[in-house]
Amino acid sequence: MAAVKMITIDLDGTLLRSDGTVSDHTVAVLQQARKKGVVTAIATGRMYQTARPYGERLQLGDSPLLLFSGGLIETLESKKVLYQKGIPEEDSRPLLALAKEKGWQMQTYIDDVLRVAEDGPWIKDYQRITRCAYDVCGDAFYTPQGACNKILSRGEHDELEKRRDLIEERFPGRFNILFSAPTFLEIMPPGIDKGQGIRRLGELYGIGTESIMALGDSQNDLDMLKAAGLPVAMANASDEVKAAAAYVTASNDDDGVAAAVEKFVL
Repeated sequence: MAAVKMITIDLDGTLLRSDGTVSDHTVAVLQQARKKGVVTAIATGRMYQTARPYGERLQLGDSPLLLFSGGLIETLESKKVLYQKGIPEEDSRPLLALAKEKGWQMQTYIDDVLRVAEDGPWIKDYQRITRCAYDVCGDAFYTPQGACNKILSRGEHDELEKRRDLIEERFPGRFNILFSAPTFLEIMPPGIDKGQGIRRLGELYGIGTESIMALGDSQNDLDMLKAAGLPVAMANASDEVKAAAAYVTASNDDDGVAAAVEKFVL
């Protein structure tokens, strides 16, 4: 196994405990890894606004953040954009028109601003989880100004599966659609996933994927785990995610990230 030169860490269900916090022990272990010269990067479906506090909590300095599942790579402190690919308006507008017709909850991310058509329980729940501010735009929501980094739909899992199937039927090949949690349907540009994201991140830092340790727990982490030289799943991950890992660490509530870094890096 190649020496680990980069660690990429998912947030929800991986780095973050169930209460949304990160332990002092995990912070200390990741700081030890950084002192050894190991690049440490958050790899998340979240936007900069809601990922930044955790980068600061980990004291990552100007380390890269892999945001929107790889659609944006941006440095933590200087906010330098190293890579970006969004959903163009000619693709997002017909999708949002379909959402309006069907009455689907949707939210867009453009220039680090989260927008919705109307307030409601799903966006309030999202705000509770992520502590993210959002703009209620009314009908203007359905005419996005600029490329969307991501479009997210919230709902019960069975309903979201039907939405996914209809979107793929109506717009074949125009989006990459994955679940990041049972009630989170992530809609991204084609070719964007965390696996491609860590490959690009490795290229930017001159590090091959064989030297990347990736940690995750959900379906949108699968591509990242498959691309990494050392894929690590959390004990709380699904069986599908565990099957893609070379090692299963402790759960997110039991400092599983720290345990894996201590075992393979320190």
